[in-house]
Amino acid sequence: MTKTLYLLRHAETLFNRQGKTQGWCDSQLTERGIEQARIAGREIAARGITFDHAYCSTSERCSDTIEIATAEAFGRVLPYTRLKDLREFGFGTFEGKDNFLEPGFPRGDFYLPYGGENETMVETRMVRALTAIMEKDDHQSVLAVSSGGAMRIFFVANQETARERPRYFCNCMAYRYEYADGVFSCVEIIIPDLSGLEAPGLPAQMRKLNADLMKPWDHY
Repeated sequence: MTKTLYLLRHAETLFNRQGKTQGWCDSQLTERGIEQARIAGREIAARGITFDHAYCSTSERCSDTIEIATAEAFGRVLPYTRLKDLREFGFGTFEGKDNFLEPGFPRGDFYLPYGGENETMVETRMVRALTAIMEKDDHQSVLAVSSGGAMRIFFVANQETARERPRYFCNCMAYRYEYADGVFSCVEIIIPDLSGLEAPGLPAQMRKLNADLMKPWDHY
């Protein structure tokens, strides 16, 4: 039986706006981030999507996003479970530092000497957590809220089954996966319309990647 997972990125945080590295450390949603989460909720409602279970990482930015989005979509906050395995990449002593200090992708073992994780560690826990969730008998349509880096690594781990690749990156984007026979297949990438939230002096909410769809992700 084919099941469906919606993997949603959290809304904009203070560190996102300030260009700070944000993994296991946390910062609050901005006012614009709160409105982004509402927009994500309206997108869920417009598509007529329902969830029988919901999950998020233990980061406050993710729990706030799931509460705001589901309240907007359904008129109430859906019950949800918080899991550490859904957390963002752990960046060690780079946490809270300026983004320009980060290496490009792939990051490999770069953060290990600084007390952080490597990509294999993130992939292992994300796959473990999401597989365990989708293997539950009563889980047919699931919402999970995580962070951009961890979501990208999970996507790459399943790229052989992906039908399309993301060419944009923004807060509250979602990957829709089908799950069957232990395999995740990315069938859609949902990009919310955040254009109404742009303002002078604020970072763009949607960043187009220079993506050649024929190249492996290691090139980015």
